[in-house]
Amino acid sequence: MNPLNRQWFYRGFRKQLRGELGLQQAEAVWREAGQEYARILAADPALGLQKGAMVLPAVALYRALTGYGKNAEALLNAHGDRMGRRFAGIVHGITCIPGVSGFIWRHVADIMDKMSGEKLGYRRRIVSEPPDLYGVDILSCPYHELAKSLGDEKAVLCICHMDKAYMKGFRHIRYERTTAVSEGAECCDYRLRFDRNRK
Repeated sequence: MNPLNRQWFYRGFRKQLRGELGLQQAEAVWREAGQEYARILAADPALGLQKGAMVLPAVALYRALTGYGKNAEALLNAHGDRMGRRFAGIVHGITCIPGVSGFIWRHVADIMDKMSGEKLGYRRRIVSEPPDLYGVDILSCPYHELAKSLGDEKAVLCICHMDKAYMKGFRHIRYERTTAVSEGAECCDYRLRFDRNRK
């Protein structure tokens, strides 16, 4: 069985590939990417844990698509955008429940620490604390570092695209990010502001 079939984040990408490449070539890419994913895991099973669960499928798909002469970065990034919009809708629905946005804002520093703290392998610099603005610069991201160590750092841009899209789903919380480590910048510059007028 293709190990990519068990990867929830990438399962929808198979359908996207069928639309972009046609059934036969899409299935060939998917099969080859699954084999590459299995090879990476066989060489170092520990890579499949934590961040690797998101990174390794992206790297395998990136390599397979590139091998077929396709623009792997563009195809994966489009998938990240789509998944991000989907998650944004879910986030918006949850934060439309009265009091949820306020609760998230009161605990934004703790939430961001749990999502991108140093215990998870991130290096960061806190720029500003609430109530007006929560700003954090991510100086090093474990997703990017793992992909870079495998020689395919552009493969994880799709995760950055997903992140940027879904963070726009919060009601009453305005999100901005203009740079990303994976795009060659010094940091990912997360800026969040509470805004009661943001619907």
